[in-house]
Amino acid sequence: LIERPSKIVVLGGAVVDMVARPKEKTEIIIGTSNPGSCAESDGGVGRNVAEALGRLGCNPVLYSAIGSDLRGQGLMERLEGVGCTNMSVVVKDASTATYLAVLNGDGDLHVAIANMGVLSEIAVPPKEIFEQGIEFLVMDGNPTVSVLRQASEFAVENGITICLEPTSVPKARAVAQDQELLSRITYAFPNVDELMAMAEKLSDRPELTLEDLATINHLPHIQVAAAMVLKQMNPDGAHLVITMGDKGVFLASRRNDEVSKLQHFPAPYGVEVKNATGAGDSLCAAFIASLVNGKSESDAVAIGMQAATLSLECANRAVSPNLADLKLS
Repeated sequence: LIERPSKIVVLGGAVVDMVARPKEKTEIIIGTSNPGSCAESDGGVGRNVAEALGRLGCNPVLYSAIGSDLRGQGLMERLEGVGCTNMSVVVKDASTATYLAVLNGDGDLHVAIANMGVLSEIAVPPKEIFEQGIEFLVMDGNPTVSVLRQASEFAVENGITICLEPTSVPKARAVAQDQELLSRITYAFPNVDELMAMAEKLSDRPELTLEDLATINHLPHIQVAAAMVLKQMNPDGAHLVITMGDKGVFLASRRNDEVSKLQHFPAPYGVEVKNATGAGDSLCAAFIASLVNGKSESDAVAIGMQAATLSLECANRAVSPNLADLKLS
């Protein structure tokens, strides 16, 4: 049982991030050694969201899976130190998931390698957890679809709002293929590539590309894709927070069977990007924390973008400790 009162359960990946970057103001030279720096920090979409929620004062509960090693032990101890409750499975004789990212000279991702085998052991939280006043279930794409489906069923039975951070294009596509799962989701946080992957799986005219459909309907292709995904999400109302890097964020919503126009939130000027690995997760967490504090979706996006900016400017961590300074009320 949960010892500290919490309104948010996070179900997803916990990963050790290793980030390498070339020397400042230099570009990567392929096929040879590059002078630069290497840093190790805690990551994983679910864990990042949980840390950000913890720093925002939300006391989240994280369900993940880690290896029986010192990296996993340290990862969870540090998470508990920022106000999170850890209920993760420890898998005997397994290694904690590891993600190695190589950034370019601008701080954006150049290439990455992911060792995520242990995340297939993420289990469905016990049913009774959902009966303890939880308001939001936040899922990333790392658990199996069957685990996501069962967890979402428990959440629906208890009137809990379900949020999805798709995590990657293949994982976004897998969720879109499960219409029962998708129909339970009220909030999703895809980037453009993940949105397009979901929409392509949902098209009732597979012979046409999204660009073809956009031309036929005289609409931007992102708006067409958003409408297709929203139509299959929670029938009582659904929202997509679509992240677009330096082009900002689009908020698309469906209420009463009508999809609203995309609301655009431009990216702030003058952001010094030092590490982009946790920006979207910080936005997701601050958005949900804002809803818990009674904010509208539009206000929540604006606050989420502030959180993303703080994490973009944090060189050696996926999630900035300065999130604790954000005003949510």
